[in-house]
Amino acid sequence: MIKSKLKNKIYVIPTALTYLNMLFGLTGLLVSMRGDLESIKLGAMLVLLGAFSDKLDGYVARKTGTTSDFGRELDSLCDLVSFGLAPIIIGWNFGMASFGSGYIIASILFIGCGIFRLARYNVEDGGSYIIGLPITIAGGVLVFKYIIDVLYRLNNPNMFSENLVLINILSLLMILRFKIKKPNIWDEDLF
Repeated sequence: MIKSKLKNKIYVIPTALTYLNMLFGLTGLLVSMRGDLESIKLGAMLVLLGAFSDKLDGYVARKTGTTSDFGRELDSLCDLVSFGLAPIIIGWNFGMASFGSGYIIASILFIGCGIFRLARYNVEDGGSYIIGLPITIAGGVLVFKYIIDVLYRLNNPNMFSENLVLINILSLLMILRFKIKKPNIWDEDLF
């Protein structure tokens, strides 16, 4: 009885880390709505912090024996906010809207492919392999590119075109069925 109550309390830790991931992503998205370059950079950095929290929640759940179907679903929904919606809206606030319908189509594609990738992950067991590009990596790459653009490339006339191409490439990589051997960090101690 005591062991069961303790385990129920331990479930709170990975769940809180999952929500922290979503909180970072949502806050990054909202901060970027100011539209100035510092806000874009801060919003993108918050999404990257969400990626760290996303890695940590799975690690804690595995180490405490509290993995569950509920946790997996919750993680996917929070990932959609942090690594699907947030990078696209941060891009919109950064100036990608100048591409009009091209960016709208690319945004729908990115989010749609991210949803597809998350759903596939939740129903398929890749074993010791990652199948397709995880949305966490796709969203992380995109916001990292925004940070590089803000810091070093604002005068590059091709910057937004490159971002549009990058969004489409990342979208495709999320739904392809290529396999990558999981690195040891997914199964071993984090530190």
